[in-house]
Amino acid sequence: MNKVEIKIYRFTGKQLFFTIPEFVCHECDIVIRLVDKIVEKIESESISVQVYPWINNILSSLKKGGWHPPVIMINDKVFSQGIVPDEQKLEREILEEIQKLKI
Repeated sequence: MNKVEIKIYRFTGKQLFFTIPEFVCHECDIVIRLVDKIVEKIESESISVQVYPWINNILSSLKKGGWHPPVIMINDKVFSQGIVPDEQKLEREILEEIQKLKI
């Protein structure tokens, strides 16, 4: 693996054949903006961010322990779920994963 892969599973937005409005899960959009902000701040090409609709990808999310969206996975390990994580902890985790790539 030559990149830190961040996957966000969100509950809002297009899911299968319907759309879930933002007011149902404010945390989902906040988490996406938070991750984007941190990735932009770090300015590393070693980071890949992907956003997935949770319902469409429920089996892969559940298989890895992502039971409650929004789910943030870093290199296929759940970092947080159901909440907006602490910005500093998330940034520190991403930086630690980047350091592992350089070893």
